[in-house]
Amino acid sequence: MPMFRRFLLVAVVALGACGGPVTTGETTLAETLIDMSDALVAVRGETALLQAQVDSLREQMARQDTVLRRLASMAGMPLSGP
Repeated sequence: MPMFRRFLLVAVVALGACGGPVTTGETTLAETLIDMSDALVAVRGETALLQAQVDSLREQMARQDTVLRRLASMAGMPLSGP
């Protein structure tokens, strides 16, 4: 029986050494990575919104440019530029 107890004690110690609880540093690192991931998703969303606004402004600018060129052409004053 003492041999079995010794084996059991060695097995418990080995298991305890291999699979201990998660340390505070690892938990903090995991939380930081999750926070960074959430922040990255938010930045991507804001970037998409800004790109949509820029595209809309470009479209409006092109329309206004077309209207100005047509009005200038009707008035006999051709516009120069790009």
